Amino acid sequence: MLPLHLQPQSHVPLYIQLRDQLRALVHAGDLRPGDRIPASRELATMLGVHRTTVANAYAELESEGLIQGTWDAVRSLRENGNGLKITPPAPQF
Repeated sequence: MLPLHLQPQSHVPLYIQLRDQLRALVHAGDLRPGDRIPASRELATMLGVHRTTVANAYAELESEGLIQGTWDAVRSLRENGNGLKITPPAPQF
C-alpha cells in the first residue's frame, strides 16, 4: 500500500494533497520503474475518499506528463530520458 495520508481538515483540497504526495513519492524514488499505482476507484476505496478526488489528482498528474492511463486504468512507473514518469509499461512481444 502506498504511504498516503490525506488531511480532510486542511485548507488544501484533498486532490491537491494526493497529487503532491504521489509526485513526492516519484521524486523520492519510493515509486520506481515498473511499480504500479492503483486505479482511481481502488485508491479512492483505500483512502476513504470519493473516486473523483483520485481522478482529479490523476488528471493533474497526467496533464503534467507524469502519468498516462491505460485501457484497464492501471498505471505503472517507468524511466525515460527526462527522469521518472508514471506511464504504462512497454508492451512485451
